[in-house]
Parts: sequence; structure tokens; C-alpha cells
Amino acid sequence: MSQKFVECGQHGKQEMALICTHLAHSVLGDTPLGFHEHDEGDMGRPDAWCDQCNMVLDKAETEDELDEWFTSCDHKIICVNCWDEVKIQNINTSDE
Repeated sequence: MSQKFVECGQHGKQEMALICTHLAHSVLGDTPLGFHEHDEGDMGRPDAWCDQCNMVLDKAETEDELDEWFTSCDHKIICVNCWDEVKIQNINTSDE
């Protein structure tokens, strides 16, 4: 597996990861959005998405719907250290 890197303004050169646009913008707020992940083994961290994106994923039944879901997540590239920070910020610790 070839490593994929990104130059992060905060952490320097790091392996890259993908998160949905909602998680990417969550750093601007303080409300956890939920955190879901799936590892395809091709990045420094698993792909990640929020509760909102997960609700859409749960309804996807066909390959076309899965492709539409992936596109609608509008994944952003971040470094693995930022991914770790976003995960901590967005994990829902309540027992809802």
C-alpha cells in the first residue's frame, strides 16, 4: 500500500484521511455531530462521517444510492492528527 500524504498547516506533513463536510466544518462549533467510520485500508485513517450522513447511508440500498451518498458527503481531505481531533470532538457520549 502506498502512503498518501497531505501538508497540514497545523501538523506538517502527515498521512491523509477523509471526513464528510459536516465533520470538517464541526471544528467551528461545539456541538457533537456524531462520528461513524469505515476502513477501506487505503488511507491513514478510516473514512468518517457524521450522524446526518449516516442516516442517509442507512437508507441506501443500491450501488447507485451508495455512490450518491458518497458524493453527498462531500468528503474533505485532512491529516490524521486533525482526524483524531475531529473524532474526539464529535463522538456522542450520551446514552440517547
